[in-house]
Amino acid sequence: MKRLLLVFAIFSAVLLSCTDRDDDVNKVNIRIKNDTDFNFSEVRVTEKDTIYDNVLAGEFSEYYAFDSAPEEMGLTIVSDSATFEYTPRVLIIDSLPVGFYTYELGLDDENQIDFNFRIDY
Repeated sequence: MKRLLLVFAIFSAVLLSCTDRDDDVNKVNIRIKNDTDFNFSEVRVTEKDTIYDNVLAGEFSEYYAFDSAPEEMGLTIVSDSATFEYTPRVLIIDSLPVGFYTYELGLDDENQIDFNFRIDY
């Protein structure tokens, strides 16, 4: 009986101590995905003066929290061999709701930034 009580106590403690990443979210969290074959040494979000460093090819950056952020923002991408600028196609003034988002950045056939916005669940 003591063993059963001990197992139940441990199970309850583990269950109650688990938290999900969005349990304490109170800001807009954005990360960068590098959808190219080369490394980004820097991705600068110009409107927020924020820099994501060393985003490797095919990888994700860490999330950065913003008080507010639109679906698209102006970016400057610096790689070892080139610098690319992205200006949003449409000026979006509304801020995203609190949550987790990804800016997927690739290059099209004309070496223009291919920007895709994704909601992370």
